[in-house]
Amino acid sequence: MIKTSIKQNIILGIVMWFFGTTIIGIPVVLGIVLYRGFCLGYTISTFITIMGLSKGLSFILITLVIQNLIFIPAILGISVSGIKLYKSITKNKETENIKVEMLRHTLFSLLMIILLILSSTVETFLSTNMLKLTIKYF
Repeated sequence: MIKTSIKQNIILGIVMWFFGTTIIGIPVVLGIVLYRGFCLGYTISTFITIMGLSKGLSFILITLVIQNLIFIPAILGISVSGIKLYKSITKNKETENIKVEMLRHTLFSLLMIILLILSSTVETFLSTNMLKLTIKYF
């Protein structure tokens, strides 16, 4: 499970980095953020609807919140870095400045990919073990 989760998060980070470096790819980056936010919101509302408010919220806090405290800022960080790169490319046409901003975006994206890997490990080990401990209460 951890191998699959890490692989998916690395691919997501690389795709967001790549589309963040292109001017045409910024809508794709924003679409990915919108899609992930919609999926998370839909999942939360489904659990609350099916399990009730108290059980649903406790289930969400145990299983979803912990890894998403790391995952969501990492995804938003990559997208904001891509948008900042886009603005610097369109505003300033100097090649040296664009190279520096591209290097910043790449290094920051690598840092965020490391956070995505950390999110995968938290999801695999911490969230599942917490769920195993508390499943009898649901």
